[in-house]
Amino acid sequence: MLLDEKRFPLVFLRHDGSADAPAIQDQLERLLDRGAAFVLVTDHAPGGHEAETPAERKDKALFFKRVKDRLRRHCRGMIVIEGDRPTAMAGRIAAAAAAKAFGFTILFAADEDQAAAQAASLLGAR
Repeated sequence: MLLDEKRFPLVFLRHDGSADAPAIQDQLERLLDRGAAFVLVTDHAPGGHEAETPAERKDKALFFKRVKDRLRRHCRGMIVIEGDRPTAMAGRIAAAAAAKAFGFTILFAADEDQAAAQAASLLGAR
Protein backbone atom coordinates (compact mmCIF):
# COMPACT_ATOMS: atom_id res chain seq x y z
CA MET A 1 0.00 0.00 0.00
CA LEU A 2 1.14 3.49 -0.76
CA LEU A 3 -0.03 6.83 0.64
CA ASP A 4 -0.04 9.23 -2.31
CA GLU A 5 0.16 12.79 -0.93
CA LYS A 6 0.56 14.62 -4.27
CA ARG A 7 -2.90 16.22 -3.86
CA PHE A 8 -2.61 16.91 -0.12
CA PRO A 9 -4.87 17.39 1.86
CA LEU A 10 -6.42 14.60 -0.22
CA VAL A 11 -4.30 11.56 0.52
CA PHE A 12 -4.89 8.55 -1.71
CA LEU A 13 -4.39 5.08 -0.28
CA ARG A 14 -3.34 3.07 -3.33
CA HIS A 15 -2.40 -0.53 -4.05
CA ASP A 16 1.02 -0.22 -5.64
CA GLY A 17 1.95 -3.90 -5.82
CA SER A 18 5.49 -3.05 -4.78
CA ALA A 19 7.22 -5.15 -2.15
CA ASP A 20 9.72 -2.36 -1.43
CA ALA A 21 7.15 0.26 -0.39
CA PRO A 22 7.50 1.45 3.22
CA ALA A 23 5.14 -0.15 5.72
CA ILE A 24 1.76 1.56 5.70
CA GLN A 25 2.14 2.28 9.42
CA ASP A 26 5.39 4.18 8.76
CA GLN A 27 3.77 6.15 5.95
CA LEU A 28 0.77 7.01 8.11
CA GLU A 29 3.03 8.02 11.00
CA ARG A 30 4.89 10.46 8.72
CA LEU A 31 1.57 11.83 7.47
CA LEU A 32 0.37 12.41 11.04
CA ASP A 33 3.70 14.05 11.91
CA ARG A 34 2.80 16.83 9.44
CA GLY A 35 0.20 17.98 11.94
CA ALA A 36 -2.23 19.10 9.23
CA ALA A 37 -5.79 18.09 8.44
CA PHE A 38 -6.29 15.57 5.62
CA VAL A 39 -8.84 13.19 4.09
CA LEU A 40 -7.98 9.64 3.06
CA VAL A 41 -9.35 8.49 -0.30
CA THR A 42 -9.23 4.83 -1.30
CA ASP A 43 -10.74 2.46 -3.80
CA HIS A 44 -10.98 -0.54 -1.51
CA ALA A 45 -13.47 -1.27 1.26
CA PRO A 46 -12.38 -0.80 4.89
CA GLY A 47 -13.19 -4.44 5.69
CA GLY A 48 -11.24 -5.93 2.80
CA HIS A 49 -8.25 -7.30 4.72
CA GLU A 50 -8.95 -11.03 4.73
CA ALA A 51 -5.37 -11.92 3.71
CA GLU A 52 -3.86 -10.48 6.91
CA THR A 53 -2.45 -12.90 9.43
CA PRO A 54 -3.56 -12.69 13.07
CA ALA A 55 -0.13 -11.26 13.96
CA GLU A 56 -0.47 -8.55 11.28
CA ARG A 57 -3.94 -7.68 12.55
CA LYS A 58 -2.62 -7.44 16.11
CA ASP A 59 0.29 -5.20 15.06
CA LYS A 60 -2.06 -2.96 13.09
CA ALA A 61 -4.52 -2.75 16.01
CA LEU A 62 -1.71 -1.77 18.40
CA PHE A 63 -0.48 0.84 15.92
CA PHE A 64 -3.93 2.40 15.54
CA LYS A 65 -4.37 2.41 19.31
CA ARG A 66 -1.07 4.27 19.64
CA VAL A 67 -1.94 6.94 17.03
CA LYS A 68 -5.69 7.11 17.74
CA ASP A 69 -5.67 10.61 19.22
CA ARG A 70 -3.57 12.12 16.42
CA LEU A 71 -5.63 10.32 13.79
CA ARG A 72 -8.85 11.72 15.22
CA ARG A 73 -7.35 15.20 15.39
CA HIS A 74 -5.97 15.34 11.83
CA CYS A 75 -7.94 12.90 9.67
CA ARG A 76 -11.27 14.50 8.73
CA GLY A 77 -12.55 11.29 7.14
CA MET A 78 -12.11 8.53 4.63
CA ILE A 79 -13.82 8.28 1.27
CA VAL A 80 -14.17 4.95 -0.51
CA ILE A 81 -14.44 5.25 -4.29
CA GLU A 82 -16.92 2.60 -5.38
CA GLY A 83 -16.72 3.06 -9.13
CA ASP A 84 -19.42 1.10 -10.90
CA ARG A 85 -19.61 -1.51 -8.10
CA PRO A 86 -21.64 -0.27 -5.14
CA THR A 87 -20.23 -1.44 -1.82
CA ALA A 88 -22.05 -4.47 -0.43
CA MET A 89 -23.97 -4.14 2.82
CA ALA A 90 -21.28 -6.14 4.65
CA GLY A 91 -18.71 -3.56 3.52
CA ARG A 92 -20.89 -0.69 4.69
CA ILE A 93 -21.33 -2.35 8.08
CA ALA A 94 -17.56 -2.80 8.34
CA ALA A 95 -17.14 0.87 7.39
CA ALA A 96 -19.55 1.95 10.13
CA ALA A 97 -17.61 -0.10 12.69
CA ALA A 98 -14.29 1.30 11.43
CA ALA A 99 -15.66 4.86 11.54
CA LYS A 100 -16.69 4.40 15.15
CA ALA A 101 -13.32 2.89 16.11
CA PHE A 102 -11.24 5.50 14.27
CA GLY A 103 -13.41 8.46 15.24
CA PHE A 104 -13.93 9.85 11.76
CA THR A 105 -16.53 9.65 9.01
CA ILE A 106 -16.34 7.13 6.19
CA LEU A 107 -18.20 8.14 3.04
CA PHE A 108 -18.70 6.47 -0.33
CA ALA A 109 -18.26 8.15 -3.72
CA ALA A 110 -18.90 7.03 -7.28
CA ASP A 111 -15.68 8.53 -8.64
CA GLU A 112 -12.65 10.65 -7.82
CA ASP A 113 -14.41 13.93 -8.63
CA GLN A 114 -17.22 13.18 -6.20
CA ALA A 115 -14.64 12.08 -3.62
CA ALA A 116 -12.78 15.40 -4.01
CA ALA A 117 -16.02 17.34 -3.49
CA GLN A 118 -16.87 15.30 -0.40
CA ALA A 119 -13.32 15.79 0.91
CA ALA A 120 -13.60 19.56 0.50
CA SER A 121 -16.79 19.46 2.54
CA LEU A 122 -15.14 17.36 5.27
CA LEU A 123 -12.13 19.66 5.41
CA GLY A 124 -14.32 22.74 5.70
CA ALA A 125 -16.57 21.23 8.37
CA ARG A 126 -14.34 21.96 11.37
